[in-house]
Amino acid sequence: MNPDSACGLSSPPAWCASWLAANKAPGSGTPFLASGGLPTVLPPTVFTRAGAQALTSSFIDDTVMPKILTWSLGVQREVHRNSTIEVRYLGTRGLELPVQYRRNFISYFDFYGNGAALPMYLSRSSIPATWSASTPTDTQYYNWEFGLNSDPRAQPNQYAQYGFSGIVTSDPPKGASIYHAGSVNFTHRAGRGLSFNTNYTWSHTISNSDNEFHTSALNPRRAQDTNQISQDRSNSDLDVTHKFALSLTYDLPKTSASNRFTKALLNGYSVGSSVLAQSGQPVTLQTGFVDSNGNFDTAGDRATLNRSGSGNVLGEPFQADLLPVCEGPGGTTYVPVAAAGSTFLTGALNGCNASGGPLGFDPAIGYTPVNPNDRYLVTGNASIPNLGRNSFRSPGFWTFNLAAYKYIYLTESKSLQFGAQAFNILNHANYALSNGNVFSNGGVTTALATQGYVLPTDPTFLQPKQFGGGIRSMILSMKFIF
Repeated sequence: MNPDSACGLSSPPAWCASWLAANKAPGSGTPFLASGGLPTVLPPTVFTRAGAQALTSSFIDDTVMPKILTWSLGVQREVHRNSTIEVRYLGTRGLELPVQYRRNFISYFDFYGNGAALPMYLSRSSIPATWSASTPTDTQYYNWEFGLNSDPRAQPNQYAQYGFSGIVTSDPPKGASIYHAGSVNFTHRAGRGLSFNTNYTWSHTISNSDNEFHTSALNPRRAQDTNQISQDRSNSDLDVTHKFALSLTYDLPKTSASNRFTKALLNGYSVGSSVLAQSGQPVTLQTGFVDSNGNFDTAGDRATLNRSGSGNVLGEPFQADLLPVCEGPGGTTYVPVAAAGSTFLTGALNGCNASGGPLGFDPAIGYTPVNPNDRYLVTGNASIPNLGRNSFRSPGFWTFNLAAYKYIYLTESKSLQFGAQAFNILNHANYALSNGNVFSNGGVTTALATQGYVLPTDPTFLQPKQFGGGIRSMILSMKFIF
């Protein structure tokens, strides 16, 4: 270690005092680093082992390069002069892809197993009238969540017993994906002034992770439980099942007039058109702020589907909320009356009555919807959701574009092109994550700003108009070609 560097720190090692006295003459000035060569950003505790462990927030995994395997098969046939049809298949496999992972945290179910899960009683008739000593309750969950167990391993942070109090994040190569696509393409080239190309693609992309850079709030950036990442294998964030594209160009016939002015005025016209349509992208319906599986991370926790529910009433009291099914006296169960303070989301405790128990409230053995007609619900603590990742598909879009051009030929090699292009000329509202216009993102609200779309408790839940709808845009151009 360079003594000049070490002794210039704001919190120098203990031996610096004797070294400075022996090696620095009086009046020689303050060492460079002490004068601001390094900013004072680290507190003194970081120079102890315990301090360094407490401040550790990341771990760098051994670098593993992702593996991409691709295979394809295509058949092309000329069906008419200047007309061809092509049928293609494409497959891609991604292996050892990086995922975002909080490596020191595990879930409640990683430690206790799924047998400790509390049921979601989606109909009141399924609620048991009694409980027994062997009935799982949320008491064990809260002891786990708050670190109240005597076993140091029985808590979310498995590194806490070693002094690591923060979140230790890494990017291990646990990700994988697979893509299959089949397409049909028909092309007609320059027949009687008409050229066009049309394509239909069916595809399916499956993955267990996509959004580690957090480019969308509609898809979780971490798995529900990275230790059980296979549970997140589902439709990819990038899955687009159907896509259709058509583009054509038509050069208007030339006049046979011999007058140069007439020919210049009436010749050189061309029109073009394109149609693009595709199905929507998958999104994950999330709990938002409920840590259902007890791993101190709500990013990947998913909502629960109530198949008998007709739909969520946006803005209703206790939207998508739950009532606890509580242990009552004498081995009987009870469900509190829905009111502020007695539901799962509004209760100061767990929604059950206060009691003299170890946590100060009656234990809950499960949950039931406040409104049985709500189709999507938050998932209660220590419960397992029945919805998979990316199980809901957002709206698709279609757009029609039109262009017209006029060419004025100055010489054999030089010409002027005047153009007018209209994108989404019909001004069709596309309430989707994209507007189909590669030249402008006008009218598109980003996926980071619309998380309410996937939160059952939000007043904008599954309301596509928050995506903006896109706009009609026009471009006028002039180009000199030489």
